[in-house]
Amino acid sequence: MKRRGLIFNSQPNKTVVFALGLMLGLCPATQIWAFDNADENQVVLQSHKQVKGQIVDAMGEPIIGASILEKGTTNGVISDIDGNFSLNVSAPNAIIVISYIGFKSLELPASDPNLKRIVMKEDTEVLDEVVVVGYGTQKKESLTGAVTVVGAKQLENKGTMSSPLQAMQGTVPGVIITRNSGAPGDESWGMKLRGASSSNSTDPLIIVDGVEYSDGINGMRNLNPDDIESINFLKDASAAIYGSKAAGGVVLITTKKAKAGKTVVQYNGSFTGKVVGLQPELMSLDQWADAVITAQTNDGYSDSNWIRYAKLAKLYKNQYIDLNHSTHPIPEGFKDVEDFVFMDNDWQDILWGNSWSTQHDLSVSGGTERNLFRLSLGYMYDNSTLKWGNNNNQRYNMRLNNQFKLSDNVMLTSSIGYNRQDQVSPSMIGKVLSQSSPQPGLPASTIDGRPYGWGTWRALNWWAEEGGDNKLKVSAINISESLNWKIYSDLDMVVNVGYNTSTATREKVEKSIDWYNYAGTTLLATEPTQENSKYSDSFSRTDYYMASGYLNWHKTLAEVHNLSAMAGAQYNYTQYKYTFVSVKDINPSLEIPNGAGEVLIKDGDSKPAKWHEAMMSYFGRLNYDYKQRYLLEGNLRYDGSSKFRPENRWQFFWGVSGGWRLSEESFMHSLSSVVNNLKLRLSYGVLGNQSGVDRYDGTQLYNFASSNGAYIGSGKVSTIDTNGKIVTTDRTWERIHSYNLGVDFAFLNNRLTGTFELFMKKNNNMLIDAQYPGVLGDNAPTMNLGKFEAKGWEGNITWSDKIGPVQYHIGGTITYTTNKLIDLGATSVLKSGFVDKQQGYPLNSYFGLRYIGKIQTQEELEKYKYYYLDGNGIGMQDNIRLGDNMFEDVNGDGVLDQNDYVYLGTDDPKLSYSFNVGLEWKGFDFSAIFQGVGRRTVYRGGEGNETWRVPMSAIYLNTTTQSIGNTWSPENRNAYYPTYTSVGSINNYNYQCSSWSVENGSYLRLKNLTLGYTLPVSWLAKTNVISKLRIYFTGADLWEHSKLKDGWDPEASRKTKDLGRYPFNRTFTVGVNATF
Repeated sequence: MKRRGLIFNSQPNKTVVFALGLMLGLCPATQIWAFDNADENQVVLQSHKQVKGQIVDAMGEPIIGASILEKGTTNGVISDIDGNFSLNVSAPNAIIVISYIGFKSLELPASDPNLKRIVMKEDTEVLDEVVVVGYGTQKKESLTGAVTVVGAKQLENKGTMSSPLQAMQGTVPGVIITRNSGAPGDESWGMKLRGASSSNSTDPLIIVDGVEYSDGINGMRNLNPDDIESINFLKDASAAIYGSKAAGGVVLITTKKAKAGKTVVQYNGSFTGKVVGLQPELMSLDQWADAVITAQTNDGYSDSNWIRYAKLAKLYKNQYIDLNHSTHPIPEGFKDVEDFVFMDNDWQDILWGNSWSTQHDLSVSGGTERNLFRLSLGYMYDNSTLKWGNNNNQRYNMRLNNQFKLSDNVMLTSSIGYNRQDQVSPSMIGKVLSQSSPQPGLPASTIDGRPYGWGTWRALNWWAEEGGDNKLKVSAINISESLNWKIYSDLDMVVNVGYNTSTATREKVEKSIDWYNYAGTTLLATEPTQENSKYSDSFSRTDYYMASGYLNWHKTLAEVHNLSAMAGAQYNYTQYKYTFVSVKDINPSLEIPNGAGEVLIKDGDSKPAKWHEAMMSYFGRLNYDYKQRYLLEGNLRYDGSSKFRPENRWQFFWGVSGGWRLSEESFMHSLSSVVNNLKLRLSYGVLGNQSGVDRYDGTQLYNFASSNGAYIGSGKVSTIDTNGKIVTTDRTWERIHSYNLGVDFAFLNNRLTGTFELFMKKNNNMLIDAQYPGVLGDNAPTMNLGKFEAKGWEGNITWSDKIGPVQYHIGGTITYTTNKLIDLGATSVLKSGFVDKQQGYPLNSYFGLRYIGKIQTQEELEKYKYYYLDGNGIGMQDNIRLGDNMFEDVNGDGVLDQNDYVYLGTDDPKLSYSFNVGLEWKGFDFSAIFQGVGRRTVYRGGEGNETWRVPMSAIYLNTTTQSIGNTWSPENRNAYYPTYTSVGSINNYNYQCSSWSVENGSYLRLKNLTLGYTLPVSWLAKTNVISKLRIYFTGADLWEHSKLKDGWDPEASRKTKDLGRYPFNRTFTVGVNATF
């Protein structure tokens, strides 16, 4: 076998790997059913002892619905309304397991007299919690890293969720989750752990059941939240065990497994209503016409075409004029139209409306201690709030998890998941979203309900309704197989095999559309034409293979020294393929090409792609603690990546951490009733990042072509390399140095718990574009020359208690992050507006002028122009006037230019927070979560936002209402906005990026409100079928306080085009959870 670095010529046999996964996964399930039935029969035949008793809490109150199970069997019952139970067991020495959510489980012999009255204690000892970490688990008490755990309960009862991220938004300290669209199946989720670590991408690594989730953050939308047991966030040097992919932190997702006992069937169903939430309020017909007249008048026109048109609109409101049968004078500039129609339309209401979604999940689980299984099915349908065309998303999920004890010391764990997403949207949705503010008079349809056209304008809704469908089908299979062999009492071996494959097919049809005048009597145009109609088909496939193995060793010496070590290796291989083909001139009535058109397979149209990459890794971990009081941990990873040249391919990454449990010290024992847990943690590590490196950057590529102009004289050409990239031989990994100081606490009988963290990240060899002289003749290579630093703090706190029968909790989280680009390889001048990378400032910063007020008098206008008009570099012209903005000469050189730009803030949230409250009383439960951002700067510049941000910037379009009654005039000198104008130079000057035009992006939102009721067990016992039934109502994003003036969702990032974004939705859900 010939080796090429880390990639072998003979690729893995996908069929064999897939078949092996299915065999390992499905065989245990077959055994489970067999053993399950056998155990039940055995209990019936051998039962000869009856156990009776009552289960109560510490206050003596009966516990209803507690599980009483004979260990090692599926024989069990639940306690009744009085806490009583009766169970026939197979032998007098049988072990009885008693469990209930929120209480510590108990194991008692069947002959124990304490079974007559069992007092269960609340599970407030959170230190016993087992936390998933890299390649293993640890007790929470022994953790020394910054790890946050989200349990299944936080993901439940939220209604239809497009992604598990939706349930965690704003509630996990240090984790910033953003959603940039309301498009079904395409919400554009983003997630950062403690902000950025580099100017290059540093998205967190996603691990599902021990296998990397190659689809990343957006791919999490394919996971069914109902299948998730826990989500653990590794945010500091604890992530170093994952080496070169851990710069952005690590997210460990564990899916649900079965518990030993009788077979349990669970159903969760919900129906969600969706209404459009925050949305810009557009001017009415009268308001728009008045604004047009005012703007034109301010610009010196007394009887312009637009003034005449606006006056006609006010006069003929909700009427139309057929210009082919009318003697009405047509204003100049409107000769190409067939009619004037003056409806009073709000195009936001025309395009968007109410909608609905639904989700249904069914799971079956059970088995014995030797054989456990959980099979789950899920279905979600999410319909769009877009009223026109086909637009929805469907998700199908299936997962089979098995645990099969092959022998007393060998356990096989299998997880097989299948996900399918069927998404459809209008092919020409871009035309709808990019032009969604037409003047309010234009109608949506002709009189007889056909596509309407006016001059060159087309009614937006018909692009969606008749322009064709864009159908995307994504299928994914995720297989994780793990074999755990306990070799000795203190040594075990774990072997993991993982395989993920995903395919995506997209069929897109762009049909020709006939456009008519309002009366429907004249065909104005066919657009696109029949010849330009198009059918395209694309296909992509990603295959990911993983194999790992490691040894775990643990030992206790002299009962006080606890040692553990882990060492192993892992190999990853990923391959990707993409193809594309399109055909022009299709039959509008067909969903497939008619064969008459031209097949486009040229490079510019097809853009095929194919790549593969591999990584080999060796890793280890060493833990030591003394009396579980002094804790030490070290992590090591040695990675080799095919992305780099052989001389730079391998790199060490590592992390060390320590902890001191002060609460275990003798001098703290006198405070044990107050201080239940107090632990200090400190960590430092070096994490890796290779996201700024292309898979083939280490290879010099050439693309020779002829070019004119190399020699003097006509017809002379030269052959040059047009590849546009020079390779550097010393490029290597980015290395991020991570520092963390944390404290965990639990006071007052664990009623008050929380954590607080200080953190810092330094990247001293960040990949940036090198700065070479222009005479180089090609693009400079990317090199490890940059420096970056990020720091911040985070915390969370929770108070949980009980007042009589009422249990309640109150809590909150807070996160502050900031960063700075210390060195980008060269100095650069400040530019106005949004700048993603500016040396000396945070990522995604805004720069602009400092606003000092409005021009109030003619004298002030003349003085301002006298000093700053000549030679200015800020777009100021001689036509500025009273009411326009004035800006400060910051450096005092007498010239307004880029040297006067100042830092105005960053688009990234600096301060994020949330707080929550919850109550439980006699089956009723209530919870509320508020989430917000305290510091963020927003500027609606570029990205097609001018029609919202600048009133009358395009006089033929509509605009938002925030400026009405708030524009400058001699009678309204304290107004916020300048006078209306349609002169582009004046608008560009006034509304350029400045301390006046940026907005405060802080907000507070009621993220979730839930009210539920769990029916008493005594009622359900009469059915002999249902053991638990809960009904609930959930509202999401019900209310917010935002300082943005234009009405857009404050969560959306700057990178989302406001005109090209689906609107923000509020949702109302009713649901039911049933256990059988």
